[in-house]
Amino acid sequence: MKHKNYLLGFVLAAIVCCSCAHSSIGNLVGSDRDEHGCIGSAGYTWSYALHSCVRLWEAGTRFDAGPEQVFLIYSADSTFAEIFPSSGKSVLCKRVKGTNVWKPRKGHEEVSIQNGVTCVKVNNYNYTRAND
Repeated sequence: MKHKNYLLGFVLAAIVCCSCAHSSIGNLVGSDRDEHGCIGSAGYTWSYALHSCVRLWEAGTRFDAGPEQVFLIYSADSTFAEIFPSSGKSVLCKRVKGTNVWKPRKGHEEVSIQNGVTCVKVNNYNYTRAND
């Protein structure tokens, strides 16, 4: 009888330990780092233009007068403009030399500045915003 109590106690302790370890370790806040080390649960995403993890609403300019919300981030030297549509991956655009136009290597997206207005073309829609 004594051996059965020890065995039962051991089995119960093992079950409790395993269930605790499984539920808490897998769900720790910040344990969802991506391949660049950005923590998605804290709102961070990788920016190729800035080469760092950013929160779009802090580092970017929001364009929301359209079918989706779009953010735009420029590199520090304005060589690159990165478009972040809510419906997909970001698009990195390079500045066309001597202009205020940024275009990707592939695709039809575009960023341009003309007469104090920034225009972002993405997913067959033009988003505009007056520059501050």
